[in-house]
This record gives sequence, structure tokens and C-alpha cells, in this order.
Amino acid sequence: MLKIKLTFFLLLIYSVSLSQTSDLGRFKVNINKGCVPLQVEIISENVDPSVTVIQYDFDYNLTNNLFNPSGSKLNTYTNEGKFIIAQAINQDGVEKIDILEIDAFNAEEIDLNFFNCKNNKLEIQLNDTYYEKYKLVIEGDSVGSINYGSNEIDYSKYLGSKDEISGFIVGMFGNNDLNCSKQNFKISPIDDKIVDIIDSVVLQNDKFSFDVFYNLDESTNYNLLLNNSIDSTFLSSSSLINSKKVFKVSNNSLMNRCISLEKIYKCSDQLIEDKICLIYLNAFQSKRGNEIEFNYVNEFDSIKIYKNENLIKTLYEKSNLFIDNNGILKGYEYCYKVVGFKENKKSISNIFCINSFNNFNPIPIPNAFTPNNDGLNDTFKPFSSNVSEYKMYIFNKLGEKVFESNDINIGWDGYFKGKIIQDSYVYKIEFNKDNERIYINGNFLLIK
Repeated sequence: MLKIKLTFFLLLIYSVSLSQTSDLGRFKVNINKGCVPLQVEIISENVDPSVTVIQYDFDYNLTNNLFNPSGSKLNTYTNEGKFIIAQAINQDGVEKIDILEIDAFNAEEIDLNFFNCKNNKLEIQLNDTYYEKYKLVIEGDSVGSINYGSNEIDYSKYLGSKDEISGFIVGMFGNNDLNCSKQNFKISPIDDKIVDIIDSVVLQNDKFSFDVFYNLDESTNYNLLLNNSIDSTFLSSSSLINSKKVFKVSNNSLMNRCISLEKIYKCSDQLIEDKICLIYLNAFQSKRGNEIEFNYVNEFDSIKIYKNENLIKTLYEKSNLFIDNNGILKGYEYCYKVVGFKENKKSISNIFCINSFNNFNPIPIPNAFTPNNDGLNDTFKPFSSNVSEYKMYIFNKLGEKVFESNDINIGWDGYFKGKIIQDSYVYKIEFNKDNERIYINGNFLLIK
């Protein structure tokens, strides 16, 4: 049970209408039940003028009838429980006792949910039976009590020219709500202007958490679902300065695949869902190059693959693998991420970095050329790149060197000893790039 620390600093005098009378009617108190700290005061006495002694015990024990007189007519109960106030009087030499029971309760939090609806309606779902009553107050006006279950309120008359209302629900014992739990709220009419609820989802690099960025309507109820199961529910603020928010969600099991945000209009049983799925990325180097694996469910309109934050490929068909074998230098680190686009939403994968142990086409090199003087692919050479100290050697199948160049922009026209022979040839290229000497061997076809 929740314990409330005593912080009493103000004496409150209750009206007689809240008074409670002892069993024999000899005294009255301001209150006989409520939340701790509960201050009880003797506010009137009804005894014969012949009585010479009046004393009070605020924690009288009915079992042993021991009376411990208090020097005051005021007592504060700081712990929950049932207590007995006993009045002892001496009349004509005879001691007489009158008693009154006091109930003190802890201030337990109220279990309820607010559902804002269209047309200035508010549904309050009360799931709590701890208190005897639950008072609803809107804009300082006591609307009345709410009951267990669903309570629908029309707050139109409280709006006036304002764009929001404020209020609270407080638990009560009898007619007393002092120190009892109170739940405040602020509500503004539903605008329903946000179409795309989810903006993006970002899987963190360790894959053990992800961030969901989303846009909210004011004073609107939402469900967050992971893999079609509700993870949390919330009511957005009545005043959103910056409507884009972020959920930070743990992913310890690595089992989460899709995220949904549902906009709920409970009074009309209307639900609007927006959904996006996570992309899990892994990368490794093989004989074919840097292999990029990305796993996801559902389809995206397009998927973009980035290397070191530079776009290298856009896919429009469903795929889970891409091999990057261009511009890869031995000893360098390459970091990849994948971004999936679905309508106006995007899913950003984790970033995965690998170190290259081999060279894969550090400069783009064709695998064939056609020296037929048509102006297309008439010479064999790498595509122009920013390199230095460049050398290229070309050999035929007999191992004869048929061409040599020290300029990346000057290629072989296919002639050797005055003839063009269709065949397969071998090239050896070396150059400096990023302060490193690169050596590349490969083969290509000469097609007449």
C-alpha cells in the first residue's frame, strides 16, 4: 500500500453538514472518514452543565478499555486503519464513555483511462472501486460523480471560446476528498488533421532497441503495437508545440518485426492504423564482394542502400541481398545501411561496418569492348577515376604483351601486329589511390 508522508500545514474547518455524531450524541467531529493525513477535530459537545471533566482519547482500545487522555480536541491520523475516539466525562462522580469510529485510508492512485472523442465528447473508463465516490470537476465546476465502467461526458459547454478544457477526478470517502488521489487532465477538441501517424522507425546499431518517430493529433488516444500486440496506450497532450515525438522501444529478444500506431476514437468505435516494419541488416565479405543482407517482412515501395552515407543502389523489387563489389579497397572500412520507403514512411536499418580484406573493382573496369569504330566502346580502358602513377598491361592467351598505357584515359584499340583478333585477354592494372598502391588483375573479351 502507498504510504503518504504527513505534510500538514493548514487547519481546515468543515461545516456542520459534514459533521459526524458520537454513538450517544455527546460530541460531534468535523469528519469521520477520509484519506491520510486525516485531521479530525471535536467541533461541538452536548453534555449536561453538571459535567465537571471532559476528556478525549483519539485511539481508544475497546479491548482493554484503557483511556489515554489527549490534551487537545484535534488529532491527525497518519496511518490507515480504523480508530475509536472516546469521550470520557465525569458526572456526579460517575465516569461515562461515548465513542465514535474513524476510518482512515491511504490515498491510492485511481485506475482510469480517458478517451477523447469527436464532437466534444469524452469517455472516462473507470476501472477502480477503492473509493466510495469519484468526483468529476471540469473548469472548476463539479459535474458530479462518475461510476465504475464507461462514463460519457459532453464538454461543449465548458469550452466557450477556449481551445481546451482542464479538470480532474478525485476519489472520495463520504463527502471528503482532502488528501485523496486526484488525476488531472487537459483536453482539446479533436482536429483529426494527421494522416500519416508514423514518420519513421530507426533500428539501433546493436539491434537491441529502436526509435519510432511519429506525428500526433492533440488530445487523441493511441495504441502502440509490436507484432500486432498492444505494447502501450496513451493520450496525447492537449497542446502540441512540436507534434513529432519519439518512442524508444527495447528489442531484447530481437523478435520485433513490425510497429503499428493506432488512433482510437472509442465513442464511435473508429480506429485508424499506421504501420511500418523494421529492417535488420548484416554484412560480410565473400569472394564475390561485400554481401549486404537485409531481412524484413511486408513490402516497401523502394529500398535504398547506402555505403558510408552515399547512395549506391535503389531497389524496386523485393530483395534481401545486395553484393557490393565496386570501389572496395583492401584495408578500408565500409559502413552500410538500408532505408525502406512505404508511402510517406521510412524504415532505417541498423548500420553495419566491415573491414575489407580484398580489393573489389577499386576503379570501374568493363568486361568487354567492341573496336568497330561505331563510337561506342571502341577502346578498352577503366572508367575515368582520380588515381595517380597509373599503369595498365594487356596480355593475350600466349602471354604476349599486346598493349601498355601510363594514362587512365588512353586505352587499347584492339590492334596487335596490325590485326584485331576476337578473343579473351588479361589485364594487369596498378595505381595509387588514397595513398595506397593498388594492384588489379582480370580478364575481358574483345568482340569484333
